Amino acid sequence: MNPLVVLTPVRNEAWILERFLEVTTRVADRIVIADQSSSDRTREIAARHPKVTVVTNDDPGFSEARRQKLLIDTARELVPGPKVLLALDADEIIAADAPGSPGWRTMLTAPPGTVLAFELIDLILTTDRCMRHDRWRPFGYVDDGAEHDGRLIHSGRVPLPDGAPRLKLNDVRLLHYAPLRSTGMASKLRWYSMVENVLGTCPPVFKRRLRYLNHLDFTWEGRVEQTRPEWFEGWEAAGIDMETIEDPPFHWYDVEALRMFAQHGTRRFWLDDVWRFDWEAARQWAIRQGYDGIPTGPVKAAPDWLVWVMRLLGYIHRHQVWIRQRLSGRRSRRLA
Repeated sequence: MNPLVVLTPVRNEAWILERFLEVTTRVADRIVIADQSSSDRTREIAARHPKVTVVTNDDPGFSEARRQKLLIDTARELVPGPKVLLALDADEIIAADAPGSPGWRTMLTAPPGTVLAFELIDLILTTDRCMRHDRWRPFGYVDDGAEHDGRLIHSGRVPLPDGAPRLKLNDVRLLHYAPLRSTGMASKLRWYSMVENVLGTCPPVFKRRLRYLNHLDFTWEGRVEQTRPEWFEGWEAAGIDMETIEDPPFHWYDVEALRMFAQHGTRRFWLDDVWRFDWEAARQWAIRQGYDGIPTGPVKAAPDWLVWVMRLLGYIHRHQVWIRQRLSGRRSRRLA
């Protein structure tokens, strides 16, 4: 069987990293973590796990392609030859019933050059409830040395050569923990919308607002189901806490957003869906925490009338997209 190497980029992931590593070290041969300027306990937690190799992502900006290349290159140095590269974020936990499944063995014995696709299941507000999307994402690759052609944002995580065979692994599921944190998820969505604004990677404002809908049911698509006990039981039997989640009122994404306000001004972001939030309270918190680069004066928010107009126009745009997709048969969405 091919060795399994998990590739994980991190930045301030102490809230989930212990759970991720407790699970992942039980199934992976090596774990490569690329840390980008974490200021919490991320590195301390990683250092407690012998299978983990931490490398520094010194990119001062935002580039998924760069961090993915760093992870893949490091994995190839540590484990030469064929191996399974499995690219997981720290909030994506392998379901407990996956390692004993036929799909898991298929993954480890697949020939080099094979792309591996998995179902990512969103846990919503509680581990008893989830949203499923009926699509499988290419998070794995049986390494043959192929070049990784990444993008600045929304990049494939592993090499995806043209014509490469794909395996859809129906019984190897990944549990997405980020939606359990409603405050953290909203913070992340606001930040991503602002990042795409600055990078110019998603210039149409209504497309950006659709991509980063800032409410609890953040996906507004898929179907809601009860989670299955077998996704958790094996890990819980091993003493892993699969439920506890911390969700403070402010997150590091808010700090980065405040820094963008200071650098670019707030008017640049008036049309983004980022104004259903108390930025002044966040600014005061960031100052008390001693963060640098925070605006020295109160955040000048978008006018209330503009916020409501954009919400109305965004609602209309969202329904137009939904109707077009239903008529074309491309995707069935559930409106929030």
